[in-house]
Amino acid sequence: MGETLLPMLVVGTLVGGAAGYVGSLMVSYRMALVGDALGHVALPGIGLALVWQLDPSLGALGALLIGILVIWGLRETTLLPPDTLVGIVFVTSLALGFLIVPEPELLESLIGDITATTWLGAGIAGAACVIVFVVLSRIHAGMMLLNISEELAIVQGISPSRYNLMYLLVIAGLVALDVKIVGTLLVGALVIIPAAAARLVTRNLRQYVRTSIAFGAGSCVSGTLLFELTGFPAGPSIILVNAGLFLAALLTRGFFAGKAE
Repeated sequence: MGETLLPMLVVGTLVGGAAGYVGSLMVSYRMALVGDALGHVALPGIGLALVWQLDPSLGALGALLIGILVIWGLRETTLLPPDTLVGIVFVTSLALGFLIVPEPELLESLIGDITATTWLGAGIAGAACVIVFVVLSRIHAGMMLLNISEELAIVQGISPSRYNLMYLLVIAGLVALDVKIVGTLLVGALVIIPAAAARLVTRNLRQYVRTSIAFGAGSCVSGTLLFELTGFPAGPSIILVNAGLFLAALLTRGFFAGKAE
């Protein structure tokens, strides 16, 4: 076992599980492509961090926080749909990112580099994932109610504006962690695919959330081990494992549906 493999597996388990948890809400909330778009919003921050010789995750987080606040502010003032606003910020950030990111580091920014993980990085990622889990567990029920009926949620004392801002901030924190593993190009898949696969094979909300977490963590661990065995880039390997997991879930669902008929 390589010296860096164990911290890589720890980070993969934590971040993959958190991605599955966030993804379970994003898929239910019909915001699956937001994670992918926000991954690209992080690109200018990554570029500035590389130029200033800082941790890319810090740069990504800074850019994401600015992007989230811009999206939230425009949504509150213009009433445009979130996907429209995310799209505008996404393409603007992508253009800025390609101008800022140094060319030698561009590929790493796009597909990630989990091999650079240290125990210090694993500890920071672990603390960040705990925060993601705690915050999301507190707003999960409210966000699901908002998805069903905003009027009913308001009657229950839930503020759509505040909950949406907290939700977007959670996504920003998670994406900042994810870009180090799978890069800005693939981060959406790490959030979307485990939840989509879990939705195919579960029957209730509790099973769905738990299975999304398990699929997210398991795919990151499996992809990292695949990288260790084959030498293929870790980020794409993780996403391919996710894709295989989704295909297996799809076939399993089809098999049992056929048996039921």
